[in-house]
Amino acid sequence: MLALLVPLLLAAATPAHEPRGAALYATYCASCHGADARGTPDGPSLRGVGLASVDFYLTTGRMPAAVPWLEIGDRDEREGQRLAPADIRAIEAYLAPIVAGGPPIPEVIAGSNLEHGRALYALNCEHCHSANGDGGAIGGFAWAPDLHHAPITVVADAVRAGPEEMPRFGERQLSAADLNDLAAYVIGLQTAAPPRGVPPFRSSGPVPEGAIGYLAIIVLVAFVFTYWRESTPPRDREESVRRDEGERA
Repeated sequence: MLALLVPLLLAAATPAHEPRGAALYATYCASCHGADARGTPDGPSLRGVGLASVDFYLTTGRMPAAVPWLEIGDRDEREGQRLAPADIRAIEAYLAPIVAGGPPIPEVIAGSNLEHGRALYALNCEHCHSANGDGGAIGGFAWAPDLHHAPITVVADAVRAGPEEMPRFGERQLSAADLNDLAAYVIGLQTAAPPRGVPPFRSSGPVPEGAIGYLAIIVLVAFVFTYWRESTPPRDREESVRRDEGERA
């Protein structure tokens, strides 16, 4: 109950002359990250994280979180919705001096060198997000998301901010030109046709896919065992057993 009252009290205490972003921050963010953005037991500090990180979490709908420390991208109407773009811009404007020091929101353009972007993707991204951008398990119950619905700005934010298990790629690792090429290639994956012979099924995660694999093995073993017994006549089996016993004797 107290967690619900804190943002309301902070919003009521915000002076009218304060920017709109301050009121939005007090309503949606302060209960977890603190009124001074230094963090609380329910959320980390935002000091020095950079606007790229703020933009990534707000734009993808991971924040504001429905439950502290639980980040769910693209939440549906049962769990809450992402903020409107105008509200996100207002919060970012308010937080800009607070989060200064971390990666800024990168500027990217489409239509770059896709061949170079493909090489960069194969070197830095493919081992987690798969060759086709379908995502996959990366160990420790962590899962790299698919890239088929990520806008080019979100791709660039993730590269610079390094959210969750993803490493952060700074200017030394990937220049601005490299980032343009890489982001443009990732966007190209969203419209690329799936490889021939591969069913266009959406990945559902390691647990259900593993269960299906085990079930397929069990069915195959049962089929082989049944077929072998039916394909060998009983008399032939008995005679082969007697012959083997006679050879041993």
